[in-house]
Amino acid sequence: MIPEQLQMPQMDAILLDYSEDSQLHLGLEGTVKLLSAYPHTPVLLGHWGTVDAPDFTPFNGDPKHLAARVVNPERIQVLAPGQPYRLERLKREAARN
Repeated sequence: MIPEQLQMPQMDAILLDYSEDSQLHLGLEGTVKLLSAYPHTPVLLGHWGTVDAPDFTPFNGDPKHLAARVVNPERIQVLAPGQPYRLERLKREAARN
């Protein structure tokens, strides 16, 4: 993670290549830090559960572990392949609080 990732303008959604493995991804701690910088932004998790490789940790982070550690955990979305998601503009007043 680079400092600029924590100082970006408020976005309407975060598309996150989520894994708890910190060697190839942000890891659980890095992801918690990133999502803490944008506590109202919806998060769409990718990567998790997309590959049948039960012993390969980059593909097996558990979204429940992440949800237990962030503010507004209901904003975390785990979508099935092809499942639609309606993107809406984030109210800027909420984003500042």
